[in-house]
Amino acid sequence: MQAAHIAKKSKGEIEEQSFVKRLATTLLVVYGGEAITAPMLGIPPSFMVSGVVPALYAAVQAIVDNLPSVPAPSANTELPLSILDGITRAYLLCNLIPPAVTTNTSSLIASSPWTLLVTSLITANAGFFFVNLFSFLNPTSLSVQTPPELQPYGWTTTDLWCAPTGTAIYALLTHAQPFWADLHTLIYELLSGSQAQAQGKPVEPVDPETARAICAVVLSGLFLGKTAKNFGLLPNPTAKAPKIAKAKTQ
Repeated sequence: MQAAHIAKKSKGEIEEQSFVKRLATTLLVVYGGEAITAPMLGIPPSFMVSGVVPALYAAVQAIVDNLPSVPAPSANTELPLSILDGITRAYLLCNLIPPAVTTNTSSLIASSPWTLLVTSLITANAGFFFVNLFSFLNPTSLSVQTPPELQPYGWTTTDLWCAPTGTAIYALLTHAQPFWADLHTLIYELLSGSQAQAQGKPVEPVDPETARAICAVVLSGLFLGKTAKNFGLLPNPTAKAPKIAKAKTQ
């Protein structure tokens, strides 16, 4: 896999593979976003409080590096991983990120839906952004390059916008902030019509476990669609069928 990547994309002198560089890449993906948002929210990053989880990532990285071989990406391996990615991403967007905002000591931050969405966007994506910005995944020396998110149509990347979307769905269903409770009530009244307005009952929030399960299903569906598209499993509506030449008749 590395040889194929070098043959296609590498420009410059190839560096020897380094465990430290790969570990730094992993930790940057995991903690890069938190390192930015945590100080802004006035809370210490988790890796500054305990080293257990970073040590776990280091151990897993060491195990992966010492495997005799790693299967090449394919539809058979990536489709199941897309479901797992949706489940784990739902835990991040529903259980880890919202409490940092909704339980903040600042009432202005705790009640702001904009803060919640921006925190989700940055926390979930900044790590990948910096990895691409400094070309950590390239086998050459580190250099600054334009990340995919800043390239044409980079904003349409599923991983980029699914973070605030997933957090918004969870906040809407659980009434994480007053804004989301009012929005949930408004949507319910619009969909139910005059009958809901006549009853005058407030809309009850969904329990957190059910809301997280809904987000996991939505995210898994998005990632499955992305994987199917990347491996050409979806029909291409723009592809034109080849024209069959008709034999001329006298």
